[in-house]
Amino acid sequence: MLEKEKDRLHQEYRKCLEIAKHNKLFTALAKEKIQHSYQVLDAGNYILKEENTFKNWSTKRIKEARTALLLHDIGRFTEIIAKIQTPQQNNDHCILGYNILANIPQYYDPRIIIPIKHHGHMIEELYNDPEFYTQEDPQLKYEIEKITFLVRDADKIANFKLLSESGPEIWTLFNIEKNTSQQTPISPEALQTFLKQEVIRFKDVHTNSDYILLLICWIFDLNYASSFAYMQNNQCFEFLVEELRNSNSDSSAQHRIEQVLQDFLHQKEQQLRG
Repeated sequence: MLEKEKDRLHQEYRKCLEIAKHNKLFTALAKEKIQHSYQVLDAGNYILKEENTFKNWSTKRIKEARTALLLHDIGRFTEIIAKIQTPQQNNDHCILGYNILANIPQYYDPRIIIPIKHHGHMIEELYNDPEFYTQEDPQLKYEIEKITFLVRDADKIANFKLLSESGPEIWTLFNIEKNTSQQTPISPEALQTFLKQEVIRFKDVHTNSDYILLLICWIFDLNYASSFAYMQNNQCFEFLVEELRNSNSDSSAQHRIEQVLQDFLHQKEQQLRG
């Protein structure tokens, strides 16, 4: 299954690894991203199997969804190369991946390239993209949106699972110092965004605790009930709350955060049972 897509992914990975081989950090990042690609496919397969949204989709549609899952981070390898060769430039791996696949006829399908283009962006960027909102076929727009939700959810929950199983070296790739002895506060902007149950923007992230809270906020951006079931089955969320508890120097803010999370997850659990 997806053998050609796997070959394409590994071509980009090997090219990146050859250029990054003398840089320990970028080599580790490339290896994490190839592992992550398969983890996202695995998490996405779980959602595809469990969600009623996808129950009546054709084999062709499901393959397109799985292709978007597996290749969602193909632009990461180009991004790593760019960081080595032109470090002064800022590159968006979502756009880089979109550009790679848009130039390959077999992948030039809006159900594949648009979800990849926006999987790491705020969701508003999908809805504000003319390539999405000018689509005249309502069924096609529906499928693009649902695959985008699928890739975004699978990306997040796969990262939760990865971090729950990993040591400090992987956490460093997420800009987090694990098991830190130096506690830091939550920045006011990050806390207010969390309390509104929204996703924290990188411009509001300033401390180690902020980075952990940013990851925690991803649950507010999950679209499918099965994504919460996946987290529950793999016990891959509570560890982040514990890590924040160890890192956060503000006990009052921590209490508010944990109460909001408890209420939010209880509500999701009731929905799952219902």
